[in-house]
Amino acid sequence: MSGSRPKKRFSQNFLADKNIAAKIVSYLDLKKSDTVFEIGSGRGTLTQIIAESAAKVISFEIDINLIEPLLIKFKDDKNVDIINADFLEINPTAYFSGKFKLIGNIPYDITSPLLDWMTTYRDKFTIAVITVQKEMADRLCSDYGSKDWAPVSIFTQCFFDIKKLFIIPPKAFYPPPKIYSTVLSFTPREKYKIEDWQLFEKIVRLAFKHRRKYLTNNLSEIPELDKRRLEIILSNMSLDKKTRAEQLSIDNYITLSKAIAPLK
Repeated sequence: MSGSRPKKRFSQNFLADKNIAAKIVSYLDLKKSDTVFEIGSGRGTLTQIIAESAAKVISFEIDINLIEPLLIKFKDDKNVDIINADFLEINPTAYFSGKFKLIGNIPYDITSPLLDWMTTYRDKFTIAVITVQKEMADRLCSDYGSKDWAPVSIFTQCFFDIKKLFIIPPKAFYPPPKIYSTVLSFTPREKYKIEDWQLFEKIVRLAFKHRRKYLTNNLSEIPELDKRRLEIILSNMSLDKKTRAEQLSIDNYITLSKAIAPLK
């Protein structure tokens, strides 16, 4: 495709291995009645496989230079829409009123904003199959007690079941990145009841602010919460005063938030 030279400003690494592309798409378990939103058309590798399944694909590409080659490539495919837009800025209901499936190979620098987008619109799609940097995938799929356990793990797992599907080597992309990638599936699930999300988020972020410090130090930044009061709360949760952020599960953080809420 002319105009498809990768651009550093868009962190572009085009998936070049068609067998791997087909494997990624297979996890969507596509039916003819499905509609798929694709994050970044690139050279149309995933787009073409989805189109061949007879499902509808609405593919969003931010790089204007890729649009014309894509329009030419898919001019005869009535089930393909190529949209020149920044996916992170779209409201999906402007393009499709029903529930859709989501797919994309994601540059590392937009992973966190995309997770925010997915959380916001989690009631609009049934599954997302997303390729991210392996390091980020390890973090998203980690559990408490792990060195990878982090705020992004907690916030994402509050709303999704996340599964590692398979690892992609650098040589599958053009140009090859310096890192391995992992394909993940996200299934929206309302797994936890969090009454005050703003407080919950604040507590989690403060808890991890200095990973090597104890919770009693990090959370003492909350004006109403002195160390002694926090030690009592932790003791009531059967946790030691020397507990660190990565030792708490999501349920622990919810309990902690509920205990702190009356103090604010």
